[in-house]
Amino acid sequence: METLRQDIRYAARTLWKGRGFAAVAMITLALGIGASTAIFSVIHNVLMAPFPYTDAGRLMSVQIHDMERNEPGGRGGYSGPEFLDYVEQNHVFDRVIANDREDILYRSGEGTEQFQGGVVTPNTFEFLGLPALMGRVMQPADYEPGAPPVFVMRYKTWVDRFSADPSILNKTFVLNDVQRTLIGIMPPRFGWGASDMWIPQKPLRAGGTQGNGFPRFWFLLGHLKTGMTIQQAQSDFDVIAHRLAAKYPKDYPKHFTAEVYSLTDLVVGKFRVTLYIVLAAVGLLLLIGCGNVANLLLARATGREKEFAIRAVLGAGRFRLIRQLLVESLILALGGAFLGALIAWGGLKSLVAAIPQQIIPAETVIQLNAPVLAFTLCVAVLTALVFGLVPALQAARRDLNDPLRDSGKGTSGSGRRNGLRNAVVVLEVALSLTLMASAGLLMRSFIALRDVHLGLQPDHVLVARLPLPRDRYKTSDQIAGFYKPLLQRVKALPGVVDATETSTLPPYGGIGTDVDVIGKTHAEKWDALFQLCSEGYFPTLRIQFVDGRAFTKAEVNGKRKLVVVNQTFAHRYLGNDNPIGQRVHIVGLETFPDPVPEAWFEIVGVVADVKNNGLQDPIKPEVWVPYTVTGSAERGILVRTSQEPLAMLKNVQQEIWATDSGVALTFTGTLEGYINSFSYAGPRFGFLLMSIFGSVGLVLVTIGVYSVLAYTAAQRTHEIGIRMALGAEGRDVLRLVVTMGVRLVAVGAVIGLVASLLLARVIATQLWGVSPYDPMTLAGVTVLLLLTGIVACWIPARRASQVDPLVALRYE
Repeated sequence: METLRQDIRYAARTLWKGRGFAAVAMITLALGIGASTAIFSVIHNVLMAPFPYTDAGRLMSVQIHDMERNEPGGRGGYSGPEFLDYVEQNHVFDRVIANDREDILYRSGEGTEQFQGGVVTPNTFEFLGLPALMGRVMQPADYEPGAPPVFVMRYKTWVDRFSADPSILNKTFVLNDVQRTLIGIMPPRFGWGASDMWIPQKPLRAGGTQGNGFPRFWFLLGHLKTGMTIQQAQSDFDVIAHRLAAKYPKDYPKHFTAEVYSLTDLVVGKFRVTLYIVLAAVGLLLLIGCGNVANLLLARATGREKEFAIRAVLGAGRFRLIRQLLVESLILALGGAFLGALIAWGGLKSLVAAIPQQIIPAETVIQLNAPVLAFTLCVAVLTALVFGLVPALQAARRDLNDPLRDSGKGTSGSGRRNGLRNAVVVLEVALSLTLMASAGLLMRSFIALRDVHLGLQPDHVLVARLPLPRDRYKTSDQIAGFYKPLLQRVKALPGVVDATETSTLPPYGGIGTDVDVIGKTHAEKWDALFQLCSEGYFPTLRIQFVDGRAFTKAEVNGKRKLVVVNQTFAHRYLGNDNPIGQRVHIVGLETFPDPVPEAWFEIVGVVADVKNNGLQDPIKPEVWVPYTVTGSAERGILVRTSQEPLAMLKNVQQEIWATDSGVALTFTGTLEGYINSFSYAGPRFGFLLMSIFGSVGLVLVTIGVYSVLAYTAAQRTHEIGIRMALGAEGRDVLRLVVTMGVRLVAVGAVIGLVASLLLARVIATQLWGVSPYDPMTLAGVTVLLLLTGIVACWIPARRASQVDPLVALRYE
């Protein structure tokens, strides 16, 4: 131990003397370690420990996957009797709960507010294992029909909306026109179902409906028994699902499987792959940094050969020399880890802000915690071994008598050592090109996504969903009685160009339904999406007609059974027939709580296709009908403005409350903002991070190539002097040094290209609209890397070409 303490003290003194070298090495390592720490912090908190619930890793959800659909996932909601059947018949869950979402309207002095409500089944809070922060959670009696109405509030809601006022506990609130007592405030990380408050309800064999009249569907969550695997659970539920399909035939597709997902996979989904790819990219960046520091240590070890020789003469063995150099490397790595932790702490907030919030569990808190800091320490030790061991072994293998026979410093570097330095540069270049190729592909994919033709103009469009009080808005006449005056008021506002009612948010789908067309026969079911809208829908979104017309205001007010279809609907279901005048049967409208009898609608217009299944998936057949035909379904408004849409929000809100003060606004924002959040944020996150890492890697490679060539040119100063004394000109020396550097960069680029092609399948899942083998991207990053390498070679080459032969010959 005493000798180890001596090595530590000596290493500290040595690095303090070479403060410039130590600072450069630590900063280089800090970039890689800091990025690794920040990304691992996200991975640990989002993928490994996202939930505070008891045994969260064994919480599973079950979905019914339609095998005729290509997209993953499926139906995860079950009717009351169906849910109870799954609970009773399964053999793999030892306890099961369920929840459903419901709008909760709370009337305050300023107007009506909407909260996201969670309807939960008995034992939910015991299942999740978190007690209330204040008050209590629900007891079994609270779930029984006829029990005094109660609710539990989320901590975030309590703080944000009620200023953390403890006096509201045990007070009565009027929620959805029902007086309910607040019995508990949950801890900060309890956010089950991303709800603001939770209401108890017991699933019944008789089924049940939501406040809007639609059937309630329960989303099942079970705890996997000890010893059971996900595969066993999936087999068990697949048998039960096929048994229940005969009992509830309308709820199951023709060909399906029951799939079991962990709670983490259910929430995070494909973002898991994105995070792992980013972590791999950070690993490559860290290796590039380690390569740079290893080359610095190799060069430094060459200059310290006489020191090592003298220490050997004085009795130091090779193991002692290796340990000494490893201790120095460890001090550098720990210094880099400390700086890296500071970089991660400072950059984590920006990193979290860039992550699409809708894919992070509501319970997740991303922070630097003990496991993350332990990871940082492990990375530091590992990097010390990676960049310190090889230089240490090289120094120890050297014949320690040679430096004592050399007449000067550092001129005896062996070809083996130069070869090792060159190999490190080649590796750095290969890793950098792999990083840059990935960043380039993600950039091309993001650009392709941004260039997708939406079929509508999302700019200057304000969005607001309007949950209506259910006791007063159930029929089509009641809905029309609200929206007619509201749309007139909103359209009269200065700065408003047009406005419309809408049932869903374009371009993210509509209400699914089976359809038929008079005179057309088909063996398989025909399906489509439908929207409930006013006459202003098409001009508000600037959707173009290719045939026919839109319905008029009089036709909307008269509840005329007219419909506008998209081109996909016309081509798929009508073929070459003229669509105008054809009659379409929208089956789904006949099953609404406020049903439309004989839901046959006449086609009056055809619009150009508009994205309705997200931006990446094919467009589905879609139809638009007057919103006045039914009082069912959620509603909202879209407002096109001549100015910044959010600047109009307060004025629009005032008109809504002037029409009915009991109506709340929620999901407010701009259409561009929602498209950005739902479709662009995820790809942008991967693209930006990979671009940053690729750029940092390129800078490190440039420094690495420059430092190796500068050192090699300095080592060959005597040789260069002789060449120039024998008649070589400056351009010959320039060509010699540049060629040496470009050769290294070219070899590294070839290896990097091969590696990029081999790893293409890994990143393919994150791409859209571009091949993982895209030749333009691979050629572009290769050219960029070569040009950067030439620039890095030019500076030391030019310096070497300007050497005075007389000075060079006196160098030794």
